[in-house]
Amino acid sequence: MSPNPPDDLQRTLADLDARLGRIAAEVAETRAGLAELGRRQSQHGRVWRHEQQPQPPQPQPAPVWRPDQPPSGRPDRPWQAPPRTPVQRPRRAPRITAATAIAAIGGAVMLAGVVFLLVAAIQAGLFPPLARVVAAAVLAAILVGLGLRLQARHEAGARAEPEPEARERAGAWSVNPGALALVGTGFAAAILDVIASTTLYQWVPVPAAYALVGGLALAGMILAQRWSSGLLACLIAAGTMLLSPLISTGVEWPVFLVIVAVATAVLAADLGHTVRVIWSVLPAPMLMGYLSQSDIRGRGEVIALVVAALAFAAAGTVIAWYDSTRREPAPAYAALVVVPTAFPLVTLPGLTLLEPGWPVALVLAAAYLVVSYLVGRRAAGDGPLLLTAVTGSVGSVLLLTAWAELGGPERTGLAVGLSAIAYLVAAGLWRRRWLDWVAGLGTVLAVVLYLGVNEPFVALSESDATRGLTATDVVASVVVTALAAVATWWASRRFPDGSARVVTAGAVVALLAGSVAVVALGVVIGEIVGRARDGFLVAHLVVTVLWICCAAWLVLTPRPRLARARRLGFLLGALALAKLLLLDLATLPGLFRVLSFIVVGAVMLAVAVRYRPGADPDHRDEAGPGHRDEAGPGYRSETEPSGSGSPT
Repeated sequence: MSPNPPDDLQRTLADLDARLGRIAAEVAETRAGLAELGRRQSQHGRVWRHEQQPQPPQPQPAPVWRPDQPPSGRPDRPWQAPPRTPVQRPRRAPRITAATAIAAIGGAVMLAGVVFLLVAAIQAGLFPPLARVVAAAVLAAILVGLGLRLQARHEAGARAEPEPEARERAGAWSVNPGALALVGTGFAAAILDVIASTTLYQWVPVPAAYALVGGLALAGMILAQRWSSGLLACLIAAGTMLLSPLISTGVEWPVFLVIVAVATAVLAADLGHTVRVIWSVLPAPMLMGYLSQSDIRGRGEVIALVVAALAFAAAGTVIAWYDSTRREPAPAYAALVVVPTAFPLVTLPGLTLLEPGWPVALVLAAAYLVVSYLVGRRAAGDGPLLLTAVTGSVGSVLLLTAWAELGGPERTGLAVGLSAIAYLVAAGLWRRRWLDWVAGLGTVLAVVLYLGVNEPFVALSESDATRGLTATDVVASVVVTALAAVATWWASRRFPDGSARVVTAGAVVALLAGSVAVVALGVVIGEIVGRARDGFLVAHLVVTVLWICCAAWLVLTPRPRLARARRLGFLLGALALAKLLLLDLATLPGLFRVLSFIVVGAVMLAVAVRYRPGADPDHRDEAGPGHRDEAGPGYRSETEPSGSGSPT
């Protein structure tokens, strides 16, 4: 046994006590550092919480969570993104399932049976007319009632689901396919029954029938809107439009189609593209065909067709305007319904009832163009821009239709030329692609009409010119000259890279058309004084002198505003010389020929004396950057000091 165990134990205890003292000192120092760090962080709005030594609860500021990252350290609270402003969107229609397709087919078969009951029974003599109509009405009421009851039970069962997920899966506002088929078939059968009572049996007055059909269609579309079912709207509208020809072929039939179409457009235009196609496309050819045969109709029937066409077009324009400018987001291609609904309006100017027809077409064109301007003035987005283009194009077509009814190809050509000038000015000032297209097509059409109707080539022949040129040709040639000038201005703004070529081509066309105007004016003045031949000869002499003078001015002008003006002058000079040698030499008699050659020669000599090649801007460009224009403002003699004044 060790003689000194107490000493060892004391040393061990002393050592442990020293270590404990050092640990206590380190802990105290750590606490002091943590306290100082906590005070510093509290100055920045944060509170430090120490896990080893809990602090009394203090109010914490509400944390701001990042929307793209869940907060760390809070597993007990699920992360939620900040609420966003909801976007108003139309309710989506239910998907077409197998049950829906079967229900739609069954409804179509049922409708065919109703039509056979109303039509085929007449041929077989199975039922008296009253029994057929009453049976169809009772069947329609039963179908609608059963469909509504079935849908009510479906909605009640969906709401009674205990779990929220089950209720959402069942869909409290989804449509039972059987209810959809029953209601759609019932409404279509009721509409067909009213049509049959009016057209086959004449029991219901026509105005009352129009009101009944419109009311039934509106009621059906209200349900289609409430149930968000485009299929229900299609079953009512398409079923009526496709099966009504088996019942009626008179003037009332297209009017009934328009009434159903307008009711569909008003309340069910947001139920899909198929609904839009049905209500806007199907009635258009029927109404247009009946309007084209209006000469064999009575006055009241023609008035009913005209009113239907105007209501059809107005519904298409209003629906397209609302969908494109007031709904967010705007449905794709909503503005395209304007095109089929405007088709019947093209036939209105040709109606005998509306003679003269051009003011009618002019008013309709103005209405569409005003809508295009009002929408396009503050157009933002694809929807308003498309509506602007569509309505503007339709108005332009109606405007050309108005000019076609003026009473003669000469007047039509003049009106088309003036309209093309207006469109070119508008396209140059208001950058819209549809205006560019309309202006270009109008210009081409005006030139084609001018060449085909006025035949400007007769100005080359003395006999043809003295017999065929009139005052109308003078005005038409002046209009085409102005059209060429405006088209040159528009094209130079639209295609700035090729402005020089555009100006050259436009100047040549304008000069040719102006020359025809001079020749026609000479013939007209000669006819007034009784010497048409002398007027023709003097006019050609004036044209030759005019060409060579224009060429001389372009070549000799010191600072031309037109790009490549001197090249254009050389081109016009070559044309004047060709006219002198090929046309004037063979056409003009002795004195006129002598005057023509003398004037052209004198002008060309003057150009040769005054012309300086170095003054040509194009020549300077081709000569290189170091070449100086000897006649230009920057000219300086090689022997003259750089500090001297301008050369004499």
